[in-house]
Amino acid sequence: MPLYVLRVVPFIAVLAVILFSGLKPEPVPQVFEQQDKLHHLLGFAALMFTLRLAFPRWRLFWAVLASLSAALAIEIAQGLQPHRTASAGDMLANTLGVLLGWGCAQLTYFWYLRSGAARRETDEPDVANLESLSRCSSGSHYHLPPRC
Repeated sequence: MPLYVLRVVPFIAVLAVILFSGLKPEPVPQVFEQQDKLHHLLGFAALMFTLRLAFPRWRLFWAVLASLSAALAIEIAQGLQPHRTASAGDMLANTLGVLLGWGCAQLTYFWYLRSGAARRETDEPDVANLESLSRCSSGSHYHLPPRC
């Protein structure tokens, strides 16, 4: 399975959950007051985080615009349903969630760069490692130790 698919699947799953819960006729039952704001915040944080994972080359402006457009469209659709209401508080929670998701994506990216994982994936293999890999039938990638 290509790496691209593995990056896009979480984004599609989060988007599906947000669309389903945001557009269903009845709101999600609440255990405590204003629980829906927490759902909005965490849902859109997850959406923005997975969007940055799925489409890392998108400029920040387009990622934020796409996330906030989805949030606004869902709020407008909720306002058109008889048992749902659009709310400025929900939109604020959505916006804060997008910012939180972007911040978490940035922290994860910086951690990734500091961990050296990016360098290990792009480094050229050394000759000794290539020779040992050619003797092994493991089929592993060059940056992994041989399993002979």
